[in-house]
Amino acid sequence: MPRYHFVVRVYDHTHGDPEGVDLPNHEAATEHGHRIVRELREDGYQNAALVVHDETGQLIHSITS
Repeated sequence: MPRYHFVVRVYDHTHGDPEGVDLPNHEAATEHGHRIVRELREDGYQNAALVVHDETGQLIHSITS
């Protein structure tokens, strides 16, 4: 199963994801990323951005709130 990494940028701070998450495909990784951004918005982080990379470092998806 592929591993995906979710890097979150809030204001001027970046939160890396060195461990990543095993997910079945790009679509599942994109859905997981949208869920993360939704939760950040609910917690008051309106200016969050998230980038999803696969295990090779390839950009899969970018999400801004």
